[in-house]
Amino acid sequence: MRAGRILGGSIGAAALVGTSFVVATPAAAASCTAKALETVVIRSTTSTSGTALAQLNKGQSASASCTMYYGTASYEKCDIVSKRWVKVTRSGVTGYVVGTCVTIAQD
Repeated sequence: MRAGRILGGSIGAAALVGTSFVVATPAAAASCTAKALETVVIRSTTSTSGTALAQLNKGQSASASCTMYYGTASYEKCDIVSKRWVKVTRSGVTGYVVGTCVTIAQD
């Protein structure tokens, strides 16, 4: 993984939620922003087969959860194979984007 594309900090908790594995950061990291390195699709679930809800164009930002979500299947996007997803909200639409094509910054 590229160091600039992962959220730093210690891991506070981990749990299974539905078909996703969730890794939470400490409560102090409650507000984050995701910036798209490439255009990404905002999906209803942590899967490339999830319903497309909207898109986040290259260079655009969206509010994001400071939590990393892991789907059950790997994908290859932005030249990286991963299962990592980021929950974002843009223009009132909340969903998941592939975690390899966004940078996450703590607000």
